[in-house]
Amino acid sequence: MLRSSSRSPANPRRRARAAAAVAALALLAAPAAPAGAADTALQLDDTRPGRGGVIPSHYVGFSIEWSLIERYMGDNARPAFANLLRNLGTGELRIGGSSQDLMPFDPAAPNTVRVITPEDLHAVRTTLDAVNARDGRRAVPSWGTILGTTLAPPDAERPWAGPEHARRFVTDGVVPAFAKGAERTVAGIGLGNEPDISYRYDLARYLQDLTTYRDGAVTQPFPIVAPSTSETIAPWQAIDARAVPTRFFWDWPAILDVIAPEMNARRGAYGALATDHFYPMARGCTTNEYRCASIERLLSDERLANLAYDVYTHAVEANRRGLIYRLQETNTAAGRGVDGVSNVAASALWALAMMFESACPQPPNAPGANAECATGAGGINLHNAEVQRFFFPEEGNAFYNAIAYDPSPAAGAPAAAAPYYALLLFSRFAQETRGLRPVAIAPAGARVKAWQVQSGGERRLFVLNMSGEPQAVTVAARASRYALDRMTPYDPTGAGRTLDAPQVRIDGRAVAADGSWPGFAPEKGKIRHGRLRVTLGAGEAAVVTLRGR
Repeated sequence: MLRSSSRSPANPRRRARAAAAVAALALLAAPAAPAGAADTALQLDDTRPGRGGVIPSHYVGFSIEWSLIERYMGDNARPAFANLLRNLGTGELRIGGSSQDLMPFDPAAPNTVRVITPEDLHAVRTTLDAVNARDGRRAVPSWGTILGTTLAPPDAERPWAGPEHARRFVTDGVVPAFAKGAERTVAGIGLGNEPDISYRYDLARYLQDLTTYRDGAVTQPFPIVAPSTSETIAPWQAIDARAVPTRFFWDWPAILDVIAPEMNARRGAYGALATDHFYPMARGCTTNEYRCASIERLLSDERLANLAYDVYTHAVEANRRGLIYRLQETNTAAGRGVDGVSNVAASALWALAMMFESACPQPPNAPGANAECATGAGGINLHNAEVQRFFFPEEGNAFYNAIAYDPSPAAGAPAAAAPYYALLLFSRFAQETRGLRPVAIAPAGARVKAWQVQSGGERRLFVLNMSGEPQAVTVAARASRYALDRMTPYDPTGAGRTLDAPQVRIDGRAVAADGSWPGFAPEKGKIRHGRLRVTLGAGEAAVVTLRGR
């Protein structure tokens, strides 16, 4: 749960001082925007500086299929991948997805992409050792992992599925691989992937098996991570009215009641995690046009409202039971993404907006219910997979991969793709901050999103231009200095593409080939006459850091 306080000025003098602070920290429409740039007014709410939500450490993360361990964490790939994780400070690495219900664990099998072996688990552990090598005395390791195993009905594809298989995965695989202090990096064992699909919406059978796994203590000595349900891609209004099939969406109370007591009894260093999946669109949409992906739909208010509805509904249920809600698998479009939507600059802009909307969901069916950002996700994981099918990594990367693996036989260094830069910007300037609140926008239909956070004595304002046209704002601030970092679409061809540009840069910089980040290079200066002008290019996002008085 994201906690907040709600103190307000108690007497007229304090109210007057608070009102002055509001006026001093207002974002007003630019008086004379350049040609082609729209004017948008943003209002920072500074009446009660102590209130607002918390964005915890380990908020960012990745989800990676078991079938890609060698591509991300093999000997040739590991150094760059470790750098890419280290750049983000803290996070969680979820290993699983559909592959965890398709790939058996076999400690005696040769190490191939079709089976989970001790070599795979050692590769994960060795990678985390490298990433966490500089932790020193940190109470919780910088990066932890959720390791997924099967919880699905046995069938011709998986005759081995069952609680004994899950127990062997833990006792013969995870325990020896994560020994001698590395146990702390295991956030939990994920039981099953999207059980609503694997159980064909048969809730009773799923709950029966979940109870059997729970009572069999198959994950001990590690925590349980569940239920990893998937959500219907449909308008929130239809889900709210129960006018469309909703899989297990409305069954979360029944599911959590089965496992929450055990999850709370065996909380690990990263807490007790109730997990969910969300995709705003899909690659396959021949029978349902609503699922079809486009940049316009991806960046629309309507798709973010769907996200807010789903996250808020399930986060409330998780928090009521003392659990941390984590969006364990998400990305731009189900079915491994869509070319021209998931692998362009728009995907980075969506990822940044998605992280804030998940941390502070504003439920569209209850406006104002979460204005204080007291409820929301404790983290997100962007999913990474093969482009077409499991077990064939040589066919290339899924269109939505935030970190692109090397599909060649060399399985060399992975590389940062467009969505990675959103996680980089968020992890540096939003993760581990307080005072999270959405920023009021005028006019209401402006294609701008904004949130504010506090870190120490700094106020940070995130402004996202969700449109393909320039936007201009003027910051009226009592601060004396500013720093401005930008995430910008980058078209190496020189054709001037913006939302559909193939790459992204922050402060004009790119992640190096070895996965290292050269550092931020913000524009800095003094604020004169209490105003700072900011013009955002098409599809650009900015972080304005205000300092001093």
